[in-house]
Amino acid sequence: MEIYFVRHGETEWNRQHMLQGHSDIPLNDAGLAGARKAARALKDISFDRAFASPLARARKTAEIIASEHAGLKVEVNMDLIEMCFGKCEGLNLHKEELPEEEERLRQQLRRWFQDPEHADPVPGGESVKEVKARCRHFLETVIAPLEDHCERILVVAHGGILRSMEGVIRQEADQEFWDGPIAPNCGAMVCTMEKGKLQIRQLLDLVAMASVF
Repeated sequence: MEIYFVRHGETEWNRQHMLQGHSDIPLNDAGLAGARKAARALKDISFDRAFASPLARARKTAEIIASEHAGLKVEVNMDLIEMCFGKCEGLNLHKEELPEEEERLRQQLRRWFQDPEHADPVPGGESVKEVKARCRHFLETVIAPLEDHCERILVVAHGGILRSMEGVIRQEADQEFWDGPIAPNCGAMVCTMEKGKLQIRQLLDLVAMASVF
């Protein structure tokens, strides 16, 4: 069985380098265009089931991709919601100067990025262990039981979730969480499952793929 994990299209907060987390930010025009290109890149791949985060940016991306596949319905799953960044949601990570309180939060966030296993998450935010537990739960309770019934599954979620899925599949330590690359908007991680074992097969840029068709 193959599983296509896809990151949602661009939002205005992506463009402005602002942390989104659980904030429900919609796709911008570029994000809608990117989702349509992703749909075109995947139109000849037959999916048996489709799952998405409940947040609008992922759900809409999934719906656009699913629209190329007759009868494919998008099923929302709460385990796929982006990791929560608590009080840091809406924070601009690249702005040179921030108000004192926001700068304090940014420094705490940077410490957590550097040492995710030991540093405390930002106030109200999820730990790496918590988000990886959600992803593990999704893989074990939703994906694994489908192996004998489906050939291909579509999962549309978020950068943090794809990074977490990769960490779970590769059995990485929590300290390594931020060491790997974050998938670009409409990037995909293609995995295979055989006898319950997951392996990462390839990484795709669906927008770039669509441009060559």
